[in-house]
Amino acid sequence: MNLDCNLNHQENVLLIFGGFASHPSHFIPFIPKNYDSIILYHYQHLNFNALNLVLNRLNKESKITLLGFSMGVFIARIFLESQDSISFVRKIAINGTEYGIHSRFGIPPKLFKLTQKTFDLETFKLNLFGEFLAQTQNFLFLDSQILREELGFFIKTCAQFPNLKSEIVWNQIVISKKDLIFNTQFQRNFWIDFKNSKTPILELDAPHFVFFSWQV
Repeated sequence: MNLDCNLNHQENVLLIFGGFASHPSHFIPFIPKNYDSIILYHYQHLNFNALNLVLNRLNKESKITLLGFSMGVFIARIFLESQDSISFVRKIAINGTEYGIHSRFGIPPKLFKLTQKTFDLETFKLNLFGEFLAQTQNFLFLDSQILREELGFFIKTCAQFPNLKSEIVWNQIVISKKDLIFNTQFQRNFWIDFKNSKTPILELDAPHFVFFSWQV
């Protein structure tokens, strides 16, 4: 995984676990000015040593908000299950579940594998951004072949972590009702039916990439 850090000793820190094909350029325009940021993207492994090093160097008074977006919710789950020394003032899950790939509580495995085989970046962008596509001209993406490899990473990794090890308490869940990437009902299946979460769920009339309609 890659890390993009913008740390200027501000009290508020936003830790973003990006989703598949995410890039810092997708999030930076939406980060509040009074927040420092740490963005994870382009997943190739689950070694969190570099992230932990950065987090442990933050001021002890830092107020860290964790945000998992899309498949980043699954990555955030693995990270949270691996450590208990970092405290967060908020944990927010956006358009994803702790399973990532799942027949009822995530993106169905067959669909995910088909996406890897037939991946087309322009179609993906349209499904990702919806009506806001024209406003993403400055957003960067890696090469399609590299993105196919990242899809393969998620297929392999989700299969390696089929069970939840601990109860993670999220402070807010955001679900898009026009999500063409991560089925809206499957998200409800996880958060409401399976997890029986008491966490407030905000449903928005927005595409999968929700940040044109929602702010931290």
